[in-house]
Amino acid sequence: MPRNSSARRSLLTTTLAVTGAAVVLATTLLTGADGPTAGERASPARPGRQATEADRLLHDAEQRLLRDCMRRHGFTYQVFPLDEDPGIKAFAYVLDDAGWARRHGYGAELRRERAALVRNDPNRAYFAGLSAERKAEALVAANGDSPDGLTVRLPGGGTVRRSDRGCVAEAQQRLYGNVGAWFRASTRVGALEQMRRSRVLADPAYLERLGPWRQCMRRAGHDYATPAAARAAALSTARPLSREHEVGLALAEARCAGESALGRTSRRLDDHHGRLLAHAYRTDVEVRERLRAAALPRARRVLGADPRD
Repeated sequence: MPRNSSARRSLLTTTLAVTGAAVVLATTLLTGADGPTAGERASPARPGRQATEADRLLHDAEQRLLRDCMRRHGFTYQVFPLDEDPGIKAFAYVLDDAGWARRHGYGAELRRERAALVRNDPNRAYFAGLSAERKAEALVAANGDSPDGLTVRLPGGGTVRRSDRGCVAEAQQRLYGNVGAWFRASTRVGALEQMRRSRVLADPAYLERLGPWRQCMRRAGHDYATPAAARAAALSTARPLSREHEVGLALAEARCAGESALGRTSRRLDDHHGRLLAHAYRTDVEVRERLRAAALPRARRVLGADPRD
């Protein structure tokens, strides 16, 4: 706990900005890709990638370790399952799946469902019911008393810091064997996703296909400069579209993604830039995958020792 009132006030301010004492940092570094098969290097995780059994195992084990640590500090924490529905984030460059568009439009309803889950999260409700002092203590228990101890420079520039103490760090130390190495490798590999997207969107081949996509959308009565602009309009909370209009716009985008070849081009470029980044940052990718592989037997032992949720 902080030993002076100013530190306590600062900590409490941070606490009130999050939805739960342990949820935010606990979920930050839990995404991951499968390890490479023989002769292959793992590429950075793709948008909408389906969760694997290894993902679920590591997630569940870390959640249980976090729960047990918080209990030792006198707090209740309920484990939560890995979100395995990638649909909302699957179309980073253009919506090109007509079946998904017909079922979900741009995913506005899925977003509302997830927002409802957040509102009804038992950890959020439990945290909200704590006194101000206990909220501050819970945050310290989960994340340490300051964001110091671990530092990593991101591939695209900038620095991320976090505590090497608290239940989140303890859970990851027990699971991965070296919380510092895990934090550095997983954070740097995670940052490659945004770099890959930026490179795809700036690639001349993507921009070349964007023109025909734009013309196709105009012929369908939708004047948007980019797929991102169409998505933003469809998901606007200020001026929400009706379900019928959302689905209609999504289907037009999917059809135009095919006619313009923007969908095919996007997937090809995503793979291309993913491979380049995985090679450029292969040390981080390899360290991350090595730590994940070594953590799997530990995760099985954690979950086997206590089958309860």
